[in-house]
Amino acid sequence: MSELETAVRRFFQRVWNEADIEAAADFLAPEFISHNSFEVSIVGPLDYGRAVLQYRQAFPDLVTTLADVFAAGDRVAVRGIDQATHRGEFMGRPPSGRTVTTTWIEIFRIQDGKAVEGWLETNMQHLLDQLT
Repeated sequence: MSELETAVRRFFQRVWNEADIEAAADFLAPEFISHNSFEVSIVGPLDYGRAVLQYRQAFPDLVTTLADVFAAGDRVAVRGIDQATHRGEFMGRPPSGRTVTTTWIEIFRIQDGKAVEGWLETNMQHLLDQLT
């Protein structure tokens, strides 16, 4: 496993599964920009951490599993599966108590050992459909 693959696995474990948002700065550069299907503006590790906390307020028992991680050149690609229970308001929808499963793919561009850009793709409609 490459150093980048190890770093991205550690990032998702600490930031997403353990809610250690300060650990975002270990992988994300200060100028990191997220291009995401949530249409949320995220610039830098602090914004990223806030977004994680906001998501975890809606889905506090979130477990992120990385199905695939691979690196090539200046990119690291990740395919993940999230499972959680909808316990808080999410995108205007009140808590439903329903368990949801979502899949996603994120590709990071690495520069000087840290991610400077990320492209997150997920089927947002599929997630929202599971809440009703």
